[in-house]
Amino acid sequence: MLISFTQSGGFAGLLKRCRIDTAALDPDERTRVESLVVAAGWTASWEKFSEGRDRFQYEIAIERETTVHVVCDDSCVPPEARPLVAYLKDHAK
Repeated sequence: MLISFTQSGGFAGLLKRCRIDTAALDPDERTRVESLVVAAGWTASWEKFSEGRDRFQYEIAIERETTVHVVCDDSCVPPEARPLVAYLKDHAK
């Protein structure tokens, strides 16, 4: 599984990215990341933004048998996907 993540926006407008290939992770970390993806429940691509300024925006692509592409701001991340987004934010530079 390949996961591409971009965080943009916010007050300072910083751009942070990461790309994770779960095949390159140790088995425990791979299981953790893949579990976060499954828990997020994203089976189709979507895009959603809320009203307001200075929000972080996320672009996430998850490549498995098919690719799911999600684009949203921080207030539109579903609760079940917040752990995945937090993990990706921690690994983005």
